[in-house]
Amino acid sequence: MNKVNYILFFLICSFCNAQTHTLEKKDAQALNADFFVGADSFDNIYYIKDRTLFKKGSVSTLQYTALSLGSISAVDIINPLKITVFYAKTNVAVILDNTLAEITRIDFNGIDNFRNVSHATTATDRRLWIFNTDLQQLELFDYNLLKVVTFFQSIEKLADLQLSNFNLCYVLAENELLTYNIYGALLERKASKPFTAIKEYNDHLIGLTDEGFYYKTPTDDGFSSIISPEIDVKGFYLIDEILYIYNGQELSTYQLKPI
Repeated sequence: MNKVNYILFFLICSFCNAQTHTLEKKDAQALNADFFVGADSFDNIYYIKDRTLFKKGSVSTLQYTALSLGSISAVDIINPLKITVFYAKTNVAVILDNTLAEITRIDFNGIDNFRNVSHATTATDRRLWIFNTDLQQLELFDYNLLKVVTFFQSIEKLADLQLSNFNLCYVLAENELLTYNIYGALLERKASKPFTAIKEYNDHLIGLTDEGFYYKTPTDDGFSSIISPEIDVKGFYLIDEILYIYNGQELSTYQLKPI
């Protein structure tokens, strides 16, 4: 196969491997929130209003407030039984149970080998993925032992975004997406689109740019665009193949469908 034909073949294969998707609207509900966090498999909705985390279900609405810690920077609900709430300004992570009661509070200012943390997300049981800005590296932190159990190689860039599941962590740093596993290995490092936000569910990634949504399955080489109507996006979340989109007044659900 000559060089031109090989390049053409590669491009065709890449295109076929990154399948385009579209959005089909299912329903919508009013929501008054400063920030939409996401939803769990029990149809509970999580959002932040006035520096308070809310969990809204079909029967009741629960809330968690820790005003002394400042504004909430991020909430990870991948495990609804152990929710990670991170306060970047005060360098503190809080683990909540399914009633939004505190299980434990991790103050990174008071541990041995003090570290400044820019991101903290849920890992395996009693562990967090944290990004140490002093060393510019991802770390796996055991909050029961209050120590780092796995170190990752430092990178020359600070993390803009971080998302994770129990086994993998994705770090977006200056339009590069780095994928790590719990054993300390950097699995992949690829150029990325200029995402303003990115979410993950079962190793499926969905990111938002100024041009719209892009989607990547575990078998795709890269992200493919999602064909969707013009939507004002203030927040979004992916669970199974349902995409939640919040526009500042209404929370809508869309079915993600291949075309």
